[in-house]
Amino acid sequence: MKIPWCRRRLLVRRQLDRWFLDLPDAILRHMTGRGDWPPYSLRSFVGGANSFGDVGTTFLDEFWRLGLLRRGTRILDVGCGCGRIARALAADQRLKELGIFYTGMDVDRDNIGWCRSHIARSNDHFSFYHADCYNPTYNPQGSTAADAYAFPHPDSSCDVILLTSVLTHLLEQDLSNYLAEAARVLAPGGVIYASMFLYESLDDAAPGAARHGIPFPFRHGNCAVNCEEYPTNAVAYSEAYLRTLLARLGLETIGPVMYGLQDIVILGKAPGTWAESEPERGWHALEDGCFRWTERTFAVRLRGPVIRKPVLRFRFYLPGVLIEDHGPLRLSAAVKGLPLRSVVYDTPGEQLYVTEIPEEARTEETIVIDFELDKARPPSPSDWRELGLVVSFHESSGRLRRPLEPFLLSQE
Repeated sequence: MKIPWCRRRLLVRRQLDRWFLDLPDAILRHMTGRGDWPPYSLRSFVGGANSFGDVGTTFLDEFWRLGLLRRGTRILDVGCGCGRIARALAADQRLKELGIFYTGMDVDRDNIGWCRSHIARSNDHFSFYHADCYNPTYNPQGSTAADAYAFPHPDSSCDVILLTSVLTHLLEQDLSNYLAEAARVLAPGGVIYASMFLYESLDDAAPGAARHGIPFPFRHGNCAVNCEEYPTNAVAYSEAYLRTLLARLGLETIGPVMYGLQDIVILGKAPGTWAESEPERGWHALEDGCFRWTERTFAVRLRGPVIRKPVLRFRFYLPGVLIEDHGPLRLSAAVKGLPLRSVVYDTPGEQLYVTEIPEEARTEETIVIDFELDKARPPSPSDWRELGLVVSFHESSGRLRRPLEPFLLSQE
């Protein structure tokens, strides 16, 4: 197979960087307090060698502003490179306290090797794996075509999926497969954060745009490319085609497109594409269109297909007044009289309850889960309600406004 000249140039350049620049770069990084950065040959191959730290911090700040990072959030970073986002996430003390889980995948073995030995080794909530998917630059010997690659993750197993500088290099069939796989593993209420080159039409893409800095003069079906000899160098799409594709895959955009050097789209599962949950008993009315209070005992009904190994994940907020007045609080649960995991919470704030559903309760499409608190705030003259937990049903902070699924029955 003939190697395009521009791809050969990139591979040769990385080898030259290893020979001549990695050693002086290592000395400079040690002198400037950046010894935890990857070598120059890895940073330059994914772009922005000298802005490695700033780019990671920028992404981290943006994720906080969007409200994507919550207790127990499970992140899948598709095309993680040499860890510029992973490094920023792993070093953030707030995320350590929230106990997030991060998985990075990349087609470049060298990138994955470095991330495993330097990032995963220092944080057991972080893991990385090599995706042996064909890529003309990063993995020319890949065993699986990009349009047939299956993400090795169960359905509904990830809360946040990152696709930064990935879809910008995928042709039509590859793009469709990657988004389909992302939709499959995305949990209800989760989001896909993706960057693309978007235009109103492919005619507009031909001369390019000032924000992107590159033209896309060559048509390839429903996309346009920057380089005819090396089409995956940079790929642009029309917004109309993207929305049609998303509708077919059961995805929808959340909020407007954020235009920039690469255009950012936030995606979520469209209504009706996941198992539904609804309050069964022991709930007070929805307040401010965002949250409900529970009583000391309450229940939820989950409707959806039977899952081989279902795991319940329940997000809630524990009011400080309960802890202050009554001390630690125990949350117990049961299905069909079968006890589930019991957990004691002794600090206020956002909480995450996780437990596996026993096999005896997996025989029906509808599952009723009974919850019980060992204490609650009793009624008073000013408020007749018995108050336990606060459960959000809509996102009320950050820049994204979206419905939430506080109860998720997923397959781990």
